[in-house]
Amino acid sequence: MKYLFTILLVWLLAGPVSARKRPFYDEKSNIVGCVGNYKDIQYGNKFYTFNVQLICPDNMSPKELCEYWNEHNVGKMVLDSLLCYDGTSLKEDLLKELAWKNVQKADKERAEIGLIDKDTILKEDYLPILNNQYIFIRKKKFGSRKSQWSAYKINIDKEVLDQVYNSWRDMEKYNQIKVTISYIASGKARTTFSGDLKNKTRRKIAHKVPAFSIRGQVIGRRPFTINIGKQAFINNRDKMVIYRSKQTKKGEMYSSRVSTTFACNVKDSTANLYTFAGGHASYKKGDIAVYQPCKKSSWSITGNYMDHSLGGNLTYDLRTRLSKCGISQYFMMTLGFGAYEKITKRLYVTNTGALVHTPIIGNVGLGYGIGYEFVHCMEIQPYFLVQWETLYFKGKEKAPLNGVGEEYADDAFYNSIRFPLGARLNINVFYPVQLVVGAEYIFKMPLEQDDKTNSGKVVNNPDKFFFEPMGYKKRSGLNVYAGFRFNF
Repeated sequence: MKYLFTILLVWLLAGPVSARKRPFYDEKSNIVGCVGNYKDIQYGNKFYTFNVQLICPDNMSPKELCEYWNEHNVGKMVLDSLLCYDGTSLKEDLLKELAWKNVQKADKERAEIGLIDKDTILKEDYLPILNNQYIFIRKKKFGSRKSQWSAYKINIDKEVLDQVYNSWRDMEKYNQIKVTISYIASGKARTTFSGDLKNKTRRKIAHKVPAFSIRGQVIGRRPFTINIGKQAFINNRDKMVIYRSKQTKKGEMYSSRVSTTFACNVKDSTANLYTFAGGHASYKKGDIAVYQPCKKSSWSITGNYMDHSLGGNLTYDLRTRLSKCGISQYFMMTLGFGAYEKITKRLYVTNTGALVHTPIIGNVGLGYGIGYEFVHCMEIQPYFLVQWETLYFKGKEKAPLNGVGEEYADDAFYNSIRFPLGARLNINVFYPVQLVVGAEYIFKMPLEQDDKTNSGKVVNNPDKFFFEPMGYKKRSGLNVYAGFRFNF
């Protein structure tokens, strides 16, 4: 129990710490410029590239490679490509083309009906285009399927853009502009037999590099829809967190979490979402859905009470399906333990004459459940299970028999198959942690009831020396429980 409270305390403290990082997912970066092995991480029309030759000397670490490119002014080469620089002049043609592809759906609609000037929109989108330029490299080891990936950012910011405009007609001044490159992250690349990156690796890369994140715009609320799907490696039941851009008092942009959703009804270029925690998303406010890796599963730790016995349960749920109306299907596994009251004080005489202690309870089970999510914070989950349960009566080592001291080490067991039928309510506390309360009615089928087996051997019958004398319900009937659920 102390261990559980420690985990909860660390989780509570980790929340505010992680919140201070304030990642920024720019809703205006529908497309991203990427030089290098961009095809390894391409999905849909997310990336475009330039004819910039990258030299990657062998035996260089990612940070050393970054320094090498800065010495050779590779960042300036990318800027030249964006501005169509031919040695004598600069042009906006490519920037306009890219900016229009990058414009949000809502802005396009306003431009088409004349509420906002198209050129104004494009000017506003120049900086997001320039500021989202990256290098992605995957180095393969000769004769091996193992490889390493690394990502870098080309630092074309507002200051660089201002320098460009100030030197638009002065090429000598323009050629003095320096564009640096920064190292972001690197890691091992796991590949398929064909040599392509595994989707799991692509998702890890997107998680470490926000600009590479698998994300799409919210394009509708009824039904709740985003503009990416299978082509962006989104699968049914994937976790999608909704973000909205905000600005600090110092003018720094950051992304504020709006809600946690899961994908359903996924098609090639669209997917529906269902909200499990948080508020309502809005496409008019530029909300975006960002993929976040998850296990599509949960663990519940609960304490239960049933007919003079106390126990605990560990329950594993795997969400196997999710419909667009919020109905989940679960595969369930349970592991339970418990004991009857006054476990250390009572002794019982078995059919064989041995003395045993009050039993210890253990059970395992498999089952199926259906969950319905509502009001963005609760889920009702009816289910049924099939369980194997054993009651272990530990034998007392020494006991008097007929006035003579003899050793007794005969343990007794009571095995049964149980069929719990129940429902539980999962209530968001601070998602992904939920409070769980539930009840179930248990039907039991005992496996040993007679004093003698077919071979004539006398066996212990707990019905006669334990359940009937004590008036207990033989581990059937109503069971109630409560605890916490952790979603992963």
